[in-house]
Amino acid sequence: MKIKLVHILTEIEEEREKKSIESLSPLGYMGLEYIQQINQRYTGDAWKEKKAISQSGYTNHGPGHYGAFHSFKKAIMENFSDDIDALVLCECDCVLLCDHQDFMNKLKESVEFSNLHNLYYTSLGSRYVNNYLQSPPIGNDSDPDYPDFYLTNKIILAHCVILPAASRDFYLECLEKYSWDSPDIWFNEVQWREGINKMGIIRDRLARQYEGVSLIDNVWKESQ
Repeated sequence: MKIKLVHILTEIEEEREKKSIESLSPLGYMGLEYIQQINQRYTGDAWKEKKAISQSGYTNHGPGHYGAFHSFKKAIMENFSDDIDALVLCECDCVLLCDHQDFMNKLKESVEFSNLHNLYYTSLGSRYVNNYLQSPPIGNDSDPDYPDFYLTNKIILAHCVILPAASRDFYLECLEKYSWDSPDIWFNEVQWREGINKMGIIRDRLARQYEGVSLIDNVWKESQ
């Protein structure tokens, strides 16, 4: 398989980004193309000019959410070429919970699982946020060939996600068609709006978010 992994970074001297680079960069020697995308932290007011697609009344969205969306947008538009089998997007605080070879094996399985079930989006992160299940199984959630994955209709957290080749045109079109949002919410929203109500997620996460102050809302967050 030909796979690109874009590591979306901003403040590479901060501890959590150093830990993330230390964790993910060795994958570049294991059969995928590892790309560091270093962004400037967004501090403007453009986020006020166009509502987020999920916005209804009060929202806690701000410049951090807007900047995060545009970093994902840049990663997709600059790297989702038509000669790869999948694009992996990892946030700046993503660290692995397994060794690199196990990750590569499961990553390839995730692409196979996505292709088999015609999925456009699969997560190798947690099914839970603050101990609450965010990704309930849908339909028959047992696939004997891929027992470590299941189908869901909602994924919260986007620190380690896979976009298979079949999703390329879909996401490029959605980036033109729809407004911005927090990356994880945006992926859910555009699929729901286009009538796609299934995604894939691993049962036992392979990656977590390193604890620290979030670039999105400047709040200390524990590992998820």
